[in-house]
Amino acid sequence: MNIIQSYDAIIVVTAADYARLQRNYIRLLSNMPCRRVLFVGNEEVHSLVTASGAGDRAGFLDENNILPFQRVHEVMKHALKDILNGRELPRGVTGWYYQQFLKMQYCFMCQDAYYLVWDGDTIPCKPFSMFGKDGNTPYFDLKQEYHEEYFRVMSKLIPGMGKSISKSFISEHMLMNCSIMKELVTEIESNHAVSGISFWEKIIYAIGADKLQSNSFSEFETYGTYVVCRHPKAYSFRDWHSFRYGGLYFNPDTIADRDFEWLGQDFYAISFEKGHSIREDHQNLFDNPKYQEKLTARRMLEIAQEEATDGYLEVWD
Repeated sequence: MNIIQSYDAIIVVTAADYARLQRNYIRLLSNMPCRRVLFVGNEEVHSLVTASGAGDRAGFLDENNILPFQRVHEVMKHALKDILNGRELPRGVTGWYYQQFLKMQYCFMCQDAYYLVWDGDTIPCKPFSMFGKDGNTPYFDLKQEYHEEYFRVMSKLIPGMGKSISKSFISEHMLMNCSIMKELVTEIESNHAVSGISFWEKIIYAIGADKLQSNSFSEFETYGTYVVCRHPKAYSFRDWHSFRYGGLYFNPDTIADRDFEWLGQDFYAISFEKGHSIREDHQNLFDNPKYQEKLTARRMLEIAQEEATDGYLEVWD
């Protein structure tokens, strides 16, 4: 393997989500284009990884050794003190941002040129590469999303930086260049117009108390936009098609090899978001062998999306 392509993947996950999708995590180990898959979490996650019997290909990193949760939680409470008015801040509010900060902070621990960030609710349907044919230029995988708030915060952190491409960098994963991530963090921390010292403190204060409970930051959009603005030749673009709302059509406890093979003809990955379940009128539909013989996964999803009134829609150019 080209030395530049030798890297680990990190997956920030809670114990509950690990247990929910553990049956499918064997596909992370078999399909991911990385040396090891490192699960980042608490001691409960550590126990689950150890008990999985996955061997040396899977590992564990204590989240608090990367960035202590309590430090972030205390800053969040301070930023929201006027809104909380003495009430306790739910850990989940901090957790949304904390998991993103972990993915950024990890660049200071990583010993390789790159590390792959991967969402724990997403399962690859087939093997893939994160580098182009030259073996040296990594991919930015693009999808279709737009959240104005992400770019408002981004422009406060780094004045003059804003949306730079028509598509979105949010694709449930991203290959991070350690040097560029360190550069991004340094540039954020050098912005004295925003309160805080560390990059993650500045992100919290740049969002503002009125928006903190609305998931107002994206590490993927921020890093991708920064690279396009500061290092435009560092990555090449690739359209990435994944089955975003997989849990509405497949049960992660029963999805079969046949289903992954069928999905893999059109999609790189499938996601099972927490709280999603198969609607009654979707039972025995996408996982039906007879339908799979007659229609592609893409065509079936296109038909299903014709009825959708909101939420993410997969789009083909």
